[in-house]
Amino acid sequence: MRRTYVFLGLSCLVFGTAIGAPRQEPLAEQQFKNIVSFKGEKAADVMPAMEFMSGSLKVECDYCHTDDRASDAKEEKKTAREMIAMQRDINAKHFGGRNVITCATCHGGKTHPTPVPPIEGLEVRARRSDSVAPAQVLQAYGKAVGGDAAKVRAGVRLEGTTTLKGEKTRVEAIYAGDKYRFVNHEKKGDKPEGFNGSMAWFSMPYGIQPVPLQYAVQFVNQRQVFTGPDSLPKLQNLTGGTAKLDGRDNLVVTGFQPDKTRISLYFDKQTGLLGRAAFYYPTILGTIVRINDYSDYRKVEGVPFPMTVKIHSPEGEIVQQFRSARLDPKVSATTFDPPKK
Repeated sequence: MRRTYVFLGLSCLVFGTAIGAPRQEPLAEQQFKNIVSFKGEKAADVMPAMEFMSGSLKVECDYCHTDDRASDAKEEKKTAREMIAMQRDINAKHFGGRNVITCATCHGGKTHPTPVPPIEGLEVRARRSDSVAPAQVLQAYGKAVGGDAAKVRAGVRLEGTTTLKGEKTRVEAIYAGDKYRFVNHEKKGDKPEGFNGSMAWFSMPYGIQPVPLQYAVQFVNQRQVFTGPDSLPKLQNLTGGTAKLDGRDNLVVTGFQPDKTRISLYFDKQTGLLGRAAFYYPTILGTIVRINDYSDYRKVEGVPFPMTVKIHSPEGEIVQQFRSARLDPKVSATTFDPPKK
């Protein structure tokens, strides 16, 4: 019986619409209270628009609304109005009013859009915590690596492989303090690169490309392997935090270098060892993020050393896997200079 009533009701609606004068659809402000962004739009278009925003941020209605849907109590609702106005302004000025730029363009299913080029590891975010004292975390790191860490900083030679874009090459590396030299043995020939303490350099088809120190921060940090507190970047305005890294609890120390580069160092809460160094480099257009993950720690003359380093950057992922390591305290300083030819 109920189905009959529904069918008859729909029939009457269709029949009445067909023979009567067309009714003007109500506007959003006529059907909903406190409408701001959608004034002048059809009321029927409001809920689909809400659904689009919800899907773009992967949130429910209560992210912006209270039980009283007309209320302006939540800041998120005010922000949403500003974002709608911004989207419309961009599309009107640059795309002829077409919805080319939308909530989904920037948010991509997240409440906060990612303002940096996407790389692996960005999903891990440290939470600031006043209970985490940076000095104590660094002290624990010093105990974890032991008092002989200075031996490794005096000089260590490593052999292994580097994998970039699916291609694996044999690599030899030498570290001494902040200085290093890498040689990738590629099919087309050896490609050395290094840092001698005052200048970074790398190989190009036309020869060696020097990089002055003031421009070499990213290049140098990408290759650094830290072996104790003294080897870490010198940071200012330190803060503490916590994070999960590969399911393990980490204590995070964050600070800034003089050039305003922000660095977050992740230390395993249980072992005290460094598991990640995240570098945030400011540019005039935005921030570039590079992340180094350190794992597979093995003892070299009693000192824990990360034999696997994964480098995540906008250019792609580099995996360095060292098979062997031996101390060499007699490494010559000239080893880290660029080739003369």
